[in-house]
Amino acid sequence: MANVSQYLQEGTMIDYTPTGTVSAGNILQVGALSAFSPLDIAAGILGAVAVDGVIRGPYVGGVANIGDNIWWDANGTPYGSGVAGGAFTRNAAAGDWWVGTLVRAVVAASTTCDIALNKVNENLPAWTGRTHFQYATDQTMVEATHSGGVIHVTQDVGFDTTILFPVGVVGMEYIVQSDAGDGINRLTIDLNGNETIIGANFTLTATNTAKNTLLTAIRGDYMHLVCEGTAGAWRCVAKRGQWANSA
Repeated sequence: MANVSQYLQEGTMIDYTPTGTVSAGNILQVGALSAFSPLDIAAGILGAVAVDGVIRGPYVGGVANIGDNIWWDANGTPYGSGVAGGAFTRNAAAGDWWVGTLVRAVVAASTTCDIALNKVNENLPAWTGRTHFQYATDQTMVEATHSGGVIHVTQDVGFDTTILFPVGVVGMEYIVQSDAGDGINRLTIDLNGNETIIGANFTLTATNTAKNTLLTAIRGDYMHLVCEGTAGAWRCVAKRGQWANSA
């Protein structure tokens, strides 16, 4: 547990009896929830922690927008501190658990961030319970490693980062999300051979690629694909942002 500097907006409190001492300002997990302790709580003594409201805490992880998901990284080093005492981050692959969503945009040099505890952004799932991967370069997916996971692409330099899928097998599932800056990186999903994407959310013809349209791309744009056909027919379960069927 780590100290969070401020409790900015009070929220719902729940009873909590810790097994160890909890100091005022700690962020912790209570079941499936993130919680904030406004007061010290002794070990084994009934206290109360907040499970919503807005908190401000140490941050590391680069530029992020209002509504972006935030995780707690117990080994994180807050920007400019030099001490790995824990920090909030937008990097899901480094996070220990999901905390909530940003209510104040941050820049690369931000030392703190403001988070709405357990607040869900309906337009940008946190994909809790899945394995998260972070990459800054072109990557080829490996079924045994990546299927079922969330692929976060962070490259802010250049215009294209390509995620290449393996030969489709029924049941394969990938969520590919752009964590690059707005309008900077054109995330590309390249299927294998003549495979296609079908469905109401997006259609991709054989030999083409799905490109996140550069000029309108926003951090958090994603595509969720599941393979449903023996001939490599993928279904777009959901997506965010504008995607083009490109040769």
